[in-house]
Amino acid sequence: MKLLRKLSPQLALAGIVALQLSCGDSSGPGVVAASIAANSSTTLLAAPGTQVGEVPSVVVRDASGNALAGVTVNFAVTSGGGSVTGGHAVSNSAGEAHVTSWTLGANPGTNTLTATTGSLPAVTFIAQGADPCATAAPHTFGTTSNGALSTSDCDFGDGSFIDFYSLSIPTAGTYLFTQSANFDTYLFLIAGGSVVGENHNIGTLNTSVVKAILPAGPFILGANSLRPNVTGTYTLASAGTTAEVTNCEDVFTVPGISSDQSLQSSDCSSNGILADDYFIFLVAGRAITVSMSSTAVDSYLELFADGSTPAASNDNIDGTTQNARIGYTAPATGYYLIRARTLTAGATGAYTLAIQ
Repeated sequence: MKLLRKLSPQLALAGIVALQLSCGDSSGPGVVAASIAANSSTTLLAAPGTQVGEVPSVVVRDASGNALAGVTVNFAVTSGGGSVTGGHAVSNSAGEAHVTSWTLGANPGTNTLTATTGSLPAVTFIAQGADPCATAAPHTFGTTSNGALSTSDCDFGDGSFIDFYSLSIPTAGTYLFTQSANFDTYLFLIAGGSVVGENHNIGTLNTSVVKAILPAGPFILGANSLRPNVTGTYTLASAGTTAEVTNCEDVFTVPGISSDQSLQSSDCSSNGILADDYFIFLVAGRAITVSMSSTAVDSYLELFADGSTPAASNDNIDGTTQNARIGYTAPATGYYLIRARTLTAGATGAYTLAIQ
């Protein structure tokens, strides 16, 4: 894997926390909506005094659930002191209506915007006015979040913009995080102020996927673009997977995991010896213990710091076992590669990888 990017040291990642306009007629003549619902994210983030990246949007329907065109929807700022343009919006053929822009108030804090039509309950949009480099919008695991890169987002330091999302991983396991857009995406996974993994694409245009073996706990996703000055909408999704590591794919991990895997014919092969590779990001001075245990194959571990020569390796822990174990202290901050393999060409079978 050729890692293309590094997190800018200027980003205050350790300070990231979860993110926990006008009036008028309610509808066009003869067009009455039976329901109004959000058609965009209702939780947003932008720096105070700037426009939100994703404009609030709603969809209106009749009593049969059909989209209604020609319904006037009024968007109004209800707190925070900001302003909207295009606050009197008329729904299109898809029943959608949205403001032209929403500018948050000049002071940090919560901003709210409501969308109303007729006597129906209002749809409320909440935006936090805060430093976008030190704040994260919530992402619920197992769902898809809609977002947009804009000039009011966090400046990544290379001319690109990045949005942060907080999420909680419910149980230890293997997970997939996906960012898709109409531009060249770049996705980061972060924990404890340090990067865990990153990906530009998976062979699918404009789609970045980070596959990671993780313990339960809080994490941050960073939705970014590969190239500078790119703005536009994107989706961000998270899901668990039971698929084992295979086919030389990039897989990231962290200390505190134990994962059942297997060497199989579809794995990376060098001179007939099959192997699975795992990337781990370590801060200088961080000590880890990596173990590979199996009753099916003769375990062999290698750890690479940089280049093709292992910085550490182990065949058998001692003369009584075929399990392997490595103890290692990172001399520098960066990615390290852990390779789980055997010494026998063509050998396949199950094993357990653990990192502490």
